[in-house]
Amino acid sequence: MRQGGAFMALIRPCADLRNNYNEISKICHETKEPMYITKNGTNDLVILSDEAYEELTKVLEETEEERIDRLVSEHFDKQYATFEEFQKDMIRKIEEAFKDIEEGHYVSMEEAMEELEEKYGFSRE
Repeated sequence: MRQGGAFMALIRPCADLRNNYNEISKICHETKEPMYITKNGTNDLVILSDEAYEELTKVLEETEEERIDRLVSEHFDKQYATFEEFQKDMIRKIEEAFKDIEEGHYVSMEEAMEELEEKYGFSRE
């Protein structure tokens, strides 16, 4: 369970699997969080609902390109309600860039790439 954004671990003894399976199943499905099962006081197993497991494996199997596409889409969806909004914003930014160039205020492509590398921590190499 997450409380105030922080994860609160779900921990149960192994005897609860036998004695309270339905309750454990219900909690795992409702919270979609892992539950730690202990044996003799130490962690032994981690269980998840099928839905949480499928979601986790989908993320793990995602290629780098798919991950980037998903992140870009998520960002786009948060930023713009429609494609037309996106188009208007891009046209505005392009017009501002042309105006900056005309006024002699611009950044070279090399400087722009260096800034992106520093901001997002990637390298062109």
